[in-house]
Amino acid sequence: MSNKHDANVRKSTLVNFQIGLIASLLFSYLMFEVYTAVPIVNQPPPVTVDDGETYVWDGRFTEYQEPEEKVIAEKQTKPVVDPKEFEIVDNDAAIEEIGEEFKNKPVESSPIDPSALPDDPDDDDKDPISYPFTKIERVPVFPGCEKLKTNAERAACFSEKIRKIVSKKFNTGLGERYGLTGLQRIYTQFDVDANGLITNIQVHAPHPKLEKEAKRVISLFPQMTPGKQRGTPVTVKYQLPIAFKIQD
Repeated sequence: MSNKHDANVRKSTLVNFQIGLIASLLFSYLMFEVYTAVPIVNQPPPVTVDDGETYVWDGRFTEYQEPEEKVIAEKQTKPVVDPKEFEIVDNDAAIEEIGEEFKNKPVESSPIDPSALPDDPDDDDKDPISYPFTKIERVPVFPGCEKLKTNAERAACFSEKIRKIVSKKFNTGLGERYGLTGLQRIYTQFDVDANGLITNIQVHAPHPKLEKEAKRVISLFPQMTPGKQRGTPVTVKYQLPIAFKIQD
C-alpha cells in the first residue's frame, strides 16, 4: 500500500513539473512577441514642388540666344557729274524764275510746365528692373553649381538645390495641427537681387501659418551669385510652388 502511494505521488509531481514547464515556455514566448513587435511610426508627408498646370510657371527654362545682327543696306550715292557737262550761264542775264522769298518769322513761345516733362531715365529713385528666371541671359548661380557651363544646366541645378531645402526644412505637420486636410498648395515668389540676396518674398497659402512657414524656409536660402543681363548684375524673379498632402 505504501509503495503504491509513493508511486502516485511521484507521478503527480512529474505531471505538475511538466505543466509548469509548458506554462513557463508559453509565458516566455508571449513576452518575446510583445517586446519585439515593430512599432508603428507616423512619418510626416513628403513635401514636393508642384509643377501642375494650375500654376503660371511652366517649369521650362529657355536658354538665352543672342539676337541676329540686322543687315544694313548700303546707301546709294548719286553719281558725280562731270564738270564738263555744266551749263554756262551769263552773269549779266536776268533770272526770270524766282522762288518764294524766305522770311524769318518769329516763333511764339509758351512757358514750360515742369510737371509735363518726362521722367529722367537715370533717376536713382526708380525701382530696379527685374527679369523672369526663364528669360534671363545668365541665371543666378546657387552655391555648388558654379562649375556648370551652360545656362540651362545652372538653371536646373538652381531648382534642384531649392527643392531639396524645401523638402528637408518645411514643417508639414502645421497643416494637420490647424485642421487642414487633403492636398495643400502654396504659391511663392521671391527675387534674387543684384547682390545675390533673397528679397521681396511673396506667399499665398490656405492658412497664415503655412504662409509664415514658407517665408521662413525661403529665408534660409544662401546668398548666390546674382543673375546677369548683358554682363550687368540684375534682379531676377523666381516662382516656387510647394505642395504636400495631409492624410485623413
